[in-house]
Amino acid sequence: KKQEDFAGSLPLSIQRPQNQKNVKPKREIILENLIVDESFLNYYFRKNEADIWEWEEFQEENPELQPIIDEAIESLNRLSLKWNEEQIRQKFYQLKKKLDEETKVVAIKPIYKIAVGIAATLAILIGVWWMFIKQDVSPIYKELITDKILVEKVNDGNHPMLVMLSDGSSILLQKNSRLSYPKQFVGDKREVYLDGEAFFEIAKNPQKPFMVYANEIVTKVIGTSFTIKAPHGEKNIKVIVRTGKVSVYRLKEIKEKTTKTNLEGVVIAQNQQIIFDKKQVNFSKSLIDEPQILQQTQPFKFVFNDESAAEVFKTIQKAYGVTIVFDEELMKDCPITASLNDEPLYGKIQLVCQAIEAEYEVLDGQIIINGRGCK
Repeated sequence: KKQEDFAGSLPLSIQRPQNQKNVKPKREIILENLIVDESFLNYYFRKNEADIWEWEEFQEENPELQPIIDEAIESLNRLSLKWNEEQIRQKFYQLKKKLDEETKVVAIKPIYKIAVGIAATLAILIGVWWMFIKQDVSPIYKELITDKILVEKVNDGNHPMLVMLSDGSSILLQKNSRLSYPKQFVGDKREVYLDGEAFFEIAKNPQKPFMVYANEIVTKVIGTSFTIKAPHGEKNIKVIVRTGKVSVYRLKEIKEKTTKTNLEGVVIAQNQQIIFDKKQVNFSKSLIDEPQILQQTQPFKFVFNDESAAEVFKTIQKAYGVTIVFDEELMKDCPITASLNDEPLYGKIQLVCQAIEAEYEVLDGQIIINGRGCK
């Protein structure tokens, strides 16, 4: 048989009816065929307008085949986590060449056996690649969960995954991240292990502190909400507090702690963040880019009529939960009349400083006001 005849027997011969637009033979829409199809790769990587248009039109006209196309796209999405476009194309070109060479032995083996063998080879190869990607995790994470009886959640989708813990805490696990935790918390601590990024809302329990082990750092809380960004391939690890306070420690310090040593962590509160530089092995504390107002029963009002700058700064400080350092004696004689409701935190500070001819700087998670006063 000719190679073309073999291609038609896989089966690869779905064609559009003659009364449809763009009549063109199409390989059967199955996963194994799509991921080695040049035009489909062009469509996925958005590299050829004709192929993009053709595949988009084909999907509109064949909605019943959409789940298979989505599966192929998801497979390529997973491979893209590990390889770039050039590497993916090279792998599939090599595979396609090997499959084309297999067709030359058609006279020796029955054609249906070759078809089954090739499909099985492709399926195994995809499975091996997927397992390889899933196992690409932090060595520290692997070490921490070894020999522990834990539940592991892996988010390989495109949307955050909600994880509920036995104590009532909830975690939004971001894509390409994984979390391990016990089915039930026992002992005097609640410990979970993160590789990647997640947002935590922790149920309060002062008797059982909550500990998040995220690669090189450990975050300790009693009850609060915060985000940890700790992908093992990144240079830095970041902890961002939304409500409450947390303490952050180096993992090495936790491991080496004895009854005679005290832990030296860094405490951060709402609207603050801490960045751990893996290379320099140090913490840096700062305010987040867009601080949010604290939640309370009565909303804060930022309309001031002949109020002293000192009182304005106190109101802003209370509303956002941040520390504003200023000389109260100098600022109490500076009157402020303004409506600051629609301004973000730094906008409020900037407008007040302009009114009293002062300047501000953000240092170590605090806002420092420098001015001469108004006497």
